[in-house]
Amino acid sequence: MDTTPLTQLAEQLRAITDPVERSKAATALIDALNDAQKAVKGVRAEAVAELRPGRSMREVGEMIGVSTARVDQILKGR
Repeated sequence: MDTTPLTQLAEQLRAITDPVERSKAATALIDALNDAQKAVKGVRAEAVAELRPGRSMREVGEMIGVSTARVDQILKGR
């Protein structure tokens, strides 16, 4: 059984018996997750930007386990 916090949240949503309330709660959670995802992407971009000075994007990619193209995308906020 998966007990990650996000899975637990999904189970809590399923436990809401009123479908209107369950739908509203799910929408609120989706909105919060979208906001959190943006914040986490920002943290990642900042970390990659810290690694960049004096290194090629290829070197940074090797350090964090992604392709050179992905490093470029991360730095561009994608």
